[in-house]
Amino acid sequence: MHPPIVRVMTWIFSWLVPKDVREALIGDLMEGYARRAKVHSSSAAFRWYLWQIFASMPSLLWTRLTRAVWLSTLAVAVLGYFAVGVAQIGVRWAVLPVNSRLDVIAIFPVVVVIGYLAERLRRRSALVLGAMMLVAITAMTLWATETAPLWYRAAWFFVGPVAAFIGGRLPLLRRAP
Repeated sequence: MHPPIVRVMTWIFSWLVPKDVREALIGDLMEGYARRAKVHSSSAAFRWYLWQIFASMPSLLWTRLTRAVWLSTLAVAVLGYFAVGVAQIGVRWAVLPVNSRLDVIAIFPVVVVIGYLAERLRRRSALVLGAMMLVAITAMTLWATETAPLWYRAAWFFVGPVAAFIGGRLPLLRRAP
């Protein structure tokens, strides 16, 4: 039986270890700990155990980062967010002579297309894009100094995130039989 601190450290360490080698690596680590605890003291075994964990963390973190799909998903979502910003400038320029509040309607299909393209580039990036837009809209609403009508501000909470979500679902519709 291993002390509780060893079980906790093993559990934390297991989050860093890639799934394909997790069982073997943790097993070897626990066997080494048990062997040293029998031959030496449990405190010497624990020091060895901690040394093994901390010495392997940099390479395991690097492996996690290089294997991480979330990084590329975030990059595509950020790219999509910038594309939405550029599109919004273009839409506002186009609708300004008519009515500056129509941009909320005109931008919806544009964000759907950007969400679709983001999702095609990287799975779940449209969802991340929608979440980013929701955070940005919330921040702008809380700290904005302009006096826009309430319906206009509320519409942005719907238009951006929902359009990105719809765009992200379009590739799934295309795959359906």
